[in-house]
Amino acid sequence: MSSPGGSRPVGGPWGGSPAGASLIEITVAMGITSLCALMSAPVLAGAADAGRAREAAQYLAAECRSARMEAVARNAASSLVFDLAGSRWRFRRCLDGNGNGMRRAEISSGRDTCRGSLEVSEQFSGVRIGVLGGLPDPDGGPGATDPVRFGSSDIATFTPLGTATSGTVYLRSDAGAQYAIRVAGTTGRVRILRFDVFSRVWTEV
Repeated sequence: MSSPGGSRPVGGPWGGSPAGASLIEITVAMGITSLCALMSAPVLAGAADAGRAREAAQYLAAECRSARMEAVARNAASSLVFDLAGSRWRFRRCLDGNGNGMRRAEISSGRDTCRGSLEVSEQFSGVRIGVLGGLPDPDGGPGATDPVRFGSSDIATFTPLGTATSGTVYLRSDAGAQYAIRVAGTTGRVRILRFDVFSRVWTEV
């Protein structure tokens, strides 16, 4: 007996394909989805790592600019003091307390006051003050392994006149993203540079 209107129900004894997907089709679809997820995981992880490195560079550059503004506003030298603790670098913001510039002896005595010490990885996981091996200098000179280059004291000082200790501090991520924060001595200008590992060229960001 035909159904009303001459049509037949789908499936059942009347023939036709059952609605929905078969178990084999579902299994294949799940396999493809899992494979795509596995292939995209390293890309997503690399993007997250690069993003944290960029944010860490922006953060450290902002600390330098803030120290420069503080020096002008308070008419006293303001510094970022970098300390090597074991194999890891930490930094702290310090203010000249007696008008003769920033000195480590006076930091130790308390004459120059400092805020708490911080490691970059405490704010940005997987990123630290460091430099890749064989990295060329941004100015084209020979590279070096020292990631903090502000003279022998490792102190980036900003003066009330707007000048600064010229130098560079390098940041790198666990996956190899490399940034440099550069301070110009005459103007106190702070720049962020990123190293392209493929072209091996520094570019300003």
